[in-house]
Amino acid sequence: MKIGVLGVGHLGKVHVKLLKQIPEFELVGFYDINKETSDYVSHTFGIKAYDSMATLIADVEAIDIVTPTPTHFECAQAAVKAGKHVFI
Repeated sequence: MKIGVLGVGHLGKVHVKLLKQIPEFELVGFYDINKETSDYVSHTFGIKAYDSMATLIADVEAIDIVTPTPTHFECAQAAVKAGKHVFI
């Protein structure tokens, strides 16, 4: 299953690391609003940093939401409207 990660702060980095180890998932990429964090994670883990949440959602079958709690609804709503599986 093609999956993307929204939010790669402290816990998001853990999710990225673990998702890369699960053979049933193809980690397509991630989106984070912080450019410095995105650059670091992309370089460190060798995965694509997306420029927008919408573009990432369009490219995957599932979204792992690891953003701050108050943003979970907005992120999940966008993914569900696009017909994607959601993990929070």
